[in-house]
Amino acid sequence: MNLSRYARDHFSLILIALIFLAILAVSWNYIFLFILALSVAVVIMPMHRKMIKKIPAGLSAGILTTLVLTVIIGVCAVIVVVISSDFEYFMSIFQTIITSVTNLLHLTDGSDFSLRVVEEVKTVILTLFPSFALSAAQMVPAFIIDIILFYALVYLSIIFGDRVWADFCGIVPESSRENVSLMAKKTKDILFSIYIVHVFIAFLTFFLAYGFFLVLGYGHEIFFSTMCALFALIPVLGPLMVIIFVGVYALCLGDIRGVLLTATLGYFLTCVLTDLIIRPKLTGQRVKIRPMLMFVGFFGGAMAMGLLGFVLGPVLLILGITGYEIFIKEAGKKKPGDEV
Repeated sequence: MNLSRYARDHFSLILIALIFLAILAVSWNYIFLFILALSVAVVIMPMHRKMIKKIPAGLSAGILTTLVLTVIIGVCAVIVVVISSDFEYFMSIFQTIITSVTNLLHLTDGSDFSLRVVEEVKTVILTLFPSFALSAAQMVPAFIIDIILFYALVYLSIIFGDRVWADFCGIVPESSRENVSLMAKKTKDILFSIYIVHVFIAFLTFFLAYGFFLVLGYGHEIFFSTMCALFALIPVLGPLMVIIFVGVYALCLGDIRGVLLTATLGYFLTCVLTDLIIRPKLTGQRVKIRPMLMFVGFFGGAMAMGLLGFVLGPVLLILGITGYEIFIKEAGKKKPGDEV
């Protein structure tokens, strides 16, 4: 192929590609925000399509975007307040566990050792807090800009999403449209699982854990329930780590009742009921994704791409598996004249 002739015949396409590459390079620091906004828009598009039958598209997109942003900011604020307010209680649990372990192993005087460890941790935190607070204060303007940008990206993705997708499908060869539609469906399914099912399970875990910790009787139910809800966003492990932590704490207190309750009722309500019974029911036939694949996608993506990987990792993993299935299907097709 004559490259110079090809460049002349397709100059406009090459110019457009270069412009897009330049835009991508300049805005690379905001790629996470863009992908997050786009993925959120994909998930709430079905609701938008229903709402525009009764209200204008701009109003529908504005309501949905505002609702999403309000929920995100509100949940994050509640988590920060709950964890910070119960920090001293968490350190007391940590101290109790260290004391019991050191006494059990006869390493040293458990009480003195655990007290020194806790004091050192507090000293480190208090030392770092001023610089952290200053850095956080300096980041406020950038954070406000990020919020505005996220709002705008979600809003625009909702408004123009169907049109852009229709334009894209229009240039896809007819022979490939079925495969492209399949990959698009898989992408929507995994995003549905990440945002809708996972978030719902987290909220449900919070209320179930709250009831359990009321029965357990250790107090600080909001703190424990919040931690369980946070860990419920992690596939496979879920709030199991919190349950193990509470069980170890109960054992260190010598509370056999607490150990038994945690190992039975607590484990059932926050792990078995949510992960093994309710989550599969919610995903049903729409999202056929094994929990272990979600685990690999989350943490493999996080290791490779940082925070962005928590969203992009599972998506790329499912697209890779779907691509493999398409390849096997296409490679297995017999072409005319192949028959012997």
